[in-house]
Parts: sequence; C-alpha cells; structure tokens
Amino acid sequence: MQVQARFCMNRYRARMDFTLQQLRGFVAVAEELHYGRAAQRLNLTQPPLTRQIQALERMLDVRLFDRLGRGVRLTAAGGVFLEHARRVLALLEVAPEATRRAADGTTGTLRIAFTAIGAYAVLADFLALVGKGTPGVTAELTELVSPEQFEALANLDIDLGLVRPPIPEKFESMLVHSEDLVLAVPDSHPLAFGEGPVSLADVTADYIGYSPEGSQYLHDICAAMIGMDRYAVSQLASQVPTMLALVRAGLGCALIPRSITAMRVEGIRYRELDAADAHSVTLHACWSPDNPNPALRRLAERLREE
Repeated sequence: MQVQARFCMNRYRARMDFTLQQLRGFVAVAEELHYGRAAQRLNLTQPPLTRQIQALERMLDVRLFDRLGRGVRLTAAGGVFLEHARRVLALLEVAPEATRRAADGTTGTLRIAFTAIGAYAVLADFLALVGKGTPGVTAELTELVSPEQFEALANLDIDLGLVRPPIPEKFESMLVHSEDLVLAVPDSHPLAFGEGPVSLADVTADYIGYSPEGSQYLHDICAAMIGMDRYAVSQLASQVPTMLALVRAGLGCALIPRSITAMRVEGIRYRELDAADAHSVTLHACWSPDNPNPALRRLAERLREE
C-alpha cells in the first residue's frame, strides 16, 4: 500500500514538472488563440510551440485548447489554468526586484514595541517617520514595559523598542523625545485653581506614584523629586490610566509626562511646575546590534539623519 502511494505521488510530481517556457508558450497561445501568431510573438517556429503545449496537456492530463480550423479556443480547464499561469509568471517577474528591496530594507516588517506612556508621547510621530523613511515597510506594534522590551530585543522577538532609561550597554539607542513632568491634581484640590506654575512644596495631598516593577525610571525620578519618605507611602500604579483614575477620585496627585495631558480626563487639572522643581524625562529608540533585519538598519540610518 505504501509502495503504491509513493508511486502515485512520484507520478503526480513528474506530471507537474512543467517549465516556464511551457507556461509562457501556453499564455501566448491563450491570448492570441492562434499558434502561428503566438509563435511569432515568442520568436519561435510553430512546431516547437505545438510540442510544448502538447507536453503540457500530457502533464496536466487535460485538454487546454479546442482546435477550430486555423485557430484554437480555450477549454474550461484551459481558462482556469490561464489564471494560475498568469499569476505564476507575474510573481516571477516581480520576485527579483522584491528580493532586492527586502535585502536593502525598503520592504519588509519592523516589529516595534512601546510603553503605554510612550505611546502618547511619540508613537504617532515615530510611525510617521517610519512611513516616510521606509514606505514599503510594515510596522507590527506591541505594548510592553521597558524591562520586557529589553528582554524581547535580546531574544530578537522585536526589532526596535521605544524605552525609558537606563538602557543596557549591549544595545544601541538614540534619544527620540524629551518632555517635562507636570502635576495632575483633582479639580477639587486647592492647587487646581490658578494659572501659573506651582511648587512641589505646596503639595499637601498624597501622591500617586509609579510602580518600580513596571516604571522604574519614572519611579526613581519622582521619588527623588518628592522625597523618598513621602513617596514610599504613596499609592503605586503601573499604568497611567489607573493613576489618573486615582487622582480623579481625590486620592492624591501625580507627576506625569506632559504628553499625557492629551488625555482630557474630567475632574483633573494639569499644572506646570516651578523652574526649581521642573524635571524632564526621556524616551529612546533602542535596538540590538545583532539584529539582522535590513529594514531596521535602514531605519537606524534614518534616525541618525533626523
């Protein structure tokens, strides 16, 4: 039984072993509906072209043309085969150029990760840069906190991350965004009123802080700004929407990157900080030098130019 199955499979493979020359000959005859004109189009004499079509019909075990006097007509099977033959030839025509474009990074896929906070700050502009510099490249997006991004970069599970420092020395990186922190307060808080900058010394409410597991960088900066004694007893959250929900509920104030103010949350006011208290936070594009993706190399060059 197994011998018979192998024999049938080998016979099937042999029947399917047609050549590009046969496909081009078939398409020419199908479009001209005349062997003589098709042969002239292919710079052939008619007998070799006729033999090509006959060999193709034997391989497929179907009749592709009906002979009509001096011309031919496609059979139903021939019409179906014509669609597939054209598709195969079209793919083969573009394959060399597509291969070259993939090799030089003008096409392909970039797997990009970002933090939830970073998405508000820079993701839209960054994707616009990707689209401008490499319009043939598709971006696949994943939301990950920075430590998870570093692990994914090391494992080559992603190509590029938008991360907060500190950045491990084994990665290459580039600053892509810097912004100040502002103070988010409940609209019932005394500091919610007024237009000028406020001082952290005037904040008498509790703080909503960043979890060190998910946002070590922002956790450390805010703890240094506020003072570890006060920050150590603050409520911690790993996601900005959670922090803002706690602020809105009147449970405290929060230091957030300015880009987050784009989230117009009812019940919250955003206040600028005095120059003495002001502090900026940064976001970096980060990638592994061991990543072989040509699209990544091309984007890195674009980032350096920008």
